[in-house]
Amino acid sequence: MPIISSTKNIEKDIEEILGPDYLNNLPSEDYIIGPGDKLKIVVSREYEELTTIENVDGEGTIYLPKLNRVYVNNLTINELNRLLNKAFKEYIKYPSVEVQVLEYRPIKVFVDGEVLNPGIQSLKGSFVLQNNTNNNIANNNLFNEQNLSESFENNQSYYFPTVFDAIRESGGITLYSDLSKVKVIRKNSISNGGGEITTTLNFEKVLIGEDYSQNIRIYDSDIIKVYKKDKENSFLLRKAILSKLNPRFLNVMVAGRVNLPGKILVAKESTLNDAIDMAGGAKFLKGPVTFIRFNNDGTIDKRKFAYRKNKKRGSYRNPNLKDGDLIFVGRNAFNAFNEITTEITAPFIGLFSTYGLIKAISD
Repeated sequence: MPIISSTKNIEKDIEEILGPDYLNNLPSEDYIIGPGDKLKIVVSREYEELTTIENVDGEGTIYLPKLNRVYVNNLTINELNRLLNKAFKEYIKYPSVEVQVLEYRPIKVFVDGEVLNPGIQSLKGSFVLQNNTNNNIANNNLFNEQNLSESFENNQSYYFPTVFDAIRESGGITLYSDLSKVKVIRKNSISNGGGEITTTLNFEKVLIGEDYSQNIRIYDSDIIKVYKKDKENSFLLRKAILSKLNPRFLNVMVAGRVNLPGKILVAKESTLNDAIDMAGGAKFLKGPVTFIRFNNDGTIDKRKFAYRKNKKRGSYRNPNLKDGDLIFVGRNAFNAFNEITTEITAPFIGLFSTYGLIKAISD
């Protein structure tokens, strides 16, 4: 008995399974054109001289034969096709406009809520991947197979940024991120009434490999909201690290009475005591520990307590670490800061000024 049926039978099975309307399952949302996009406009295949390639300028316009300067900003591809078909009827009998995006503009999305570094994130609108090369993007995203489409030439593939990429650009999730309801708010097309549309994704299913369709493509001006849980979820954080949604290591600063003061790399699930151990351990007669963290909401978490090596992991005196945490051991924190001030750079103080950092340490 053959393992694989004949080609004819396979084709028949596909028709029965998918149905005759499968090819009509076009995306309900269409890409919205904006400044920076590079467009190819074919007015009619009968009039090749009217075909043009244009970049959308900062004011949202392009120049076209016969029509001169036209405004295309905030139109979808289908909307622009329809408008140009109507406009070109004055010049040719049967226009059949085909608009294609040759190069996608960079996109900016706002990632809000329970991520390590919320705010506006800038990503490339698309990447061109060589199918026969080892590309960093393909290596860094477990889910890129769901977002690749074959190009029309040169054996290349396009990769479009997704929710996964936006969260990763924001530093990844925290122990308290609620990925079961990630909200995406998007600009609606003019044809569909304008305004905004919203969807809620169960991104947990993406990380555990159950449903990659939840990892949707993102567009310029999207808003992504990650909510917070009351309880920590270390299992999901480990999945985020394995999938490279989160970095595997953190940068923290340890200064004062330790054997190897300075900036160190620690594992993602490390605590304050782990960082002190990585810095060579505390010296004898070490004194109190000052711990400083700059929170996403603009506040500062400052703690001062006696060093205890056996404190429970994740407790107030042995907290789980975040990128950019500052730890001063056993001496005046301000004096320790003066010794390492040249090593404390933007990643450690975020939106805070050096003055704000000095004030936080010295208070």
